[in-house]
Amino acid sequence: MAVNTPNAAYSSMVDRWQTMNDVCDGSPAIKQHPYKYLPYPECDDDSKRFMQYAKRAVFYEVTKDTLQGHIGLAFSEDPTFSTDGMDFLKNNADGAGRSIYQLNQIALDGLLKNGRGGFLVDHPSVGDNISKAQAESLGVRPVIVYYDALSIINWRVKKVGGEYRLSLVVLKEVVNVVDADDEFKDNSVNTYRVLRLDEENRYSVQVYSDESGQMIAGDLIYPTRQGKTWDIIPFTFLGSQVNDSSINDIPLEPLANLNLAHYRNSAEYEDSAFLCGQVQPYINELDEAWRDHLEQQGVKLGSRDILMLPSGASFGFAQANPNMVAKEAMDSKMAHMQQSGAKVLEQAIGNKTATQVDEEKSTRNSVLSLCVSNLNEANEYTLKWCADFYGGGYDAKFTIKQDFARGQVTLEELKFYNELALQERISWQTFHEIRTTGKIPEIDYDAEQLLIEAQRDNMA
Repeated sequence: MAVNTPNAAYSSMVDRWQTMNDVCDGSPAIKQHPYKYLPYPECDDDSKRFMQYAKRAVFYEVTKDTLQGHIGLAFSEDPTFSTDGMDFLKNNADGAGRSIYQLNQIALDGLLKNGRGGFLVDHPSVGDNISKAQAESLGVRPVIVYYDALSIINWRVKKVGGEYRLSLVVLKEVVNVVDADDEFKDNSVNTYRVLRLDEENRYSVQVYSDESGQMIAGDLIYPTRQGKTWDIIPFTFLGSQVNDSSINDIPLEPLANLNLAHYRNSAEYEDSAFLCGQVQPYINELDEAWRDHLEQQGVKLGSRDILMLPSGASFGFAQANPNMVAKEAMDSKMAHMQQSGAKVLEQAIGNKTATQVDEEKSTRNSVLSLCVSNLNEANEYTLKWCADFYGGGYDAKFTIKQDFARGQVTLEELKFYNELALQERISWQTFHEIRTTGKIPEIDYDAEQLLIEAQRDNMA
């Protein structure tokens, strides 16, 4: 098989991933594919009529807004990053100007809308005798490169000793090549980066290019760390459930499917509103003479014009009933979308206890929390591999905070905790911390009682 032949599991998911990307890109991306996302009547050969039908449809960017809301929620507080000397990762982690913060935001975006992605740690090829200082002066540093689900086209694992290791990963890349005749021409070329473990379990990299119209293999490179070849591929999968080669569920796919179904209902509703939205005047019981008379004189409508009609004739307006089926279907799907997480921060607390509210927040954000946890785990691997290439920085750590589910305190919650403070069930100091930080502090019961007693003494 050719190097660009995709894995069977990849092929089965491509359409779903692409659909998710279109939905999350919003209305312009959806509108570019009217035949894909709207039903085209088999009996209707009038493509112009269909394009008008598609143009009037309204796509509500609910999934896109939800995705952005989740990412904003996860990064509402800055992640903690201890560089341990690898400061370059703060501003340029991938060699293309993206910081490690931006890489993780992009990766979380991919996990929520595709349930998949990957990080590769790479290092420019240099001689083994080059020192760390020399590498620094030349700007030769390890990089962390993110690949989305559509870019990871093939993979394989094998058993080495008592564990399973990645033995093959094929990554599709798109590079721009300068045209010899026209420097301003956009000349994009597909390349395929092949990561392998050979029979001796040595890691190698080889890049294939189809620039010439046929696939050409580049040199086989064996990256080294401290003068030795690697026995693993420094690539980690990212998953919405687990960070392995298996394909995980797409967290936002149920919401996206509702979003598309709502779009189809919108097309029907807007089409019927266009065709039947205006009233239709009519006149009954006209003979030919009156018909000809009105055609010659014209009919004027309005309270300032008197319409003369013969005896027995009548004038009126016909108006179609609203397409309630399509409207009700739209409203129903919008309600379901809201329940599926469309309004990330919206709360309906009522008379619920603080514990109930807190548990509901945690449940609602459990998928997001799992994705963040998997990202944090992947960062542990990538930073270790960077340190191996760099020759230092083994204590580097990047962590996205996972207490975001408890970081939004509503007015009703504040009222609840204020009542507890008035009853001296919590201290005013604790209430102040909740009010200013939006978080419930973890305080020992005895310590809280001491705060309450001190509060009483001060008020005495």
